[in-house]
Amino acid sequence: MTDPAHAMVYETGPFFVETDAMFVPQPVSGGPWDPGLLHGGPVGGLLAHLVESVSSPTPVRICRHTVDMMRGVPMSPLRSEVEVLRAGRRIQVVRASLFDGAVEVARSTSLRMRVAEVANPLDPVRTAHPEDEPHPMLAQPLLLSMTDVGVPAFLRAVEFRREGEFRSGAPGLVWMRMHNTMVAGHDASPFVRLSTMADMTSMAAQYLDHEEWATINADLNVMAFRDPVGDWIGIRGLHKNDGDGIGLSEAVLYDLGGRVGRATASILIEPR
Repeated sequence: MTDPAHAMVYETGPFFVETDAMFVPQPVSGGPWDPGLLHGGPVGGLLAHLVESVSSPTPVRICRHTVDMMRGVPMSPLRSEVEVLRAGRRIQVVRASLFDGAVEVARSTSLRMRVAEVANPLDPVRTAHPEDEPHPMLAQPLLLSMTDVGVPAFLRAVEFRREGEFRSGAPGLVWMRMHNTMVAGHDASPFVRLSTMADMTSMAAQYLDHEEWATINADLNVMAFRDPVGDWIGIRGLHKNDGDGIGLSEAVLYDLGGRVGRATASILIEPR
């Protein structure tokens, strides 16, 4: 369901507070399927935050961030582990994991590449593609609500604008921006914002009735050739499924200046 959000007051508190080496989820990080579980967006964003916390001998940025949801991530303090799988000045691979006690609940594997000191040739004509230009953003934000849970907690922190009717099919375009930080005391980086918003790839072009079907992304893969500029992230998505309970969502990711990358998600489809 969608409703105009003329006087929407967004939650501005952080998704997590770090206390005694634990990341404590705040209520705003809750998801739509179970009040005791986190939304996937803050999970992917926190993992990106952990990856970016790893020091590097040269300037680097994340260009691929793959998140696996090992199980539902609970609304309880989470322990983190970070491991450098490939160390180098030009290419690095970093694993980050979140644990509920001794149980690993989410994991990311991320590729970081060095940022070149000398610019490479750039030919916008030869690399142009029709999907590079984002569609105009609607002027009026909307509230997304679900019949049984109302507005999911995560979406109380995110401003949401959509082209066309919600759940009308593909391709769907949504614009989103966070009104808060990922971890208290830390500004959310451009890639943290991108990875958090990219979790909505699974609903950008979703058409299944949420009252009858749960459509849960078991993973998320975000690839970016540049960091987004500004707060707004655009997601122009497609959803595919073949009737056996397995689907695929994929999207082009934008900032207001154009394409920044792509996201894919594997979708588990089940009756409610």
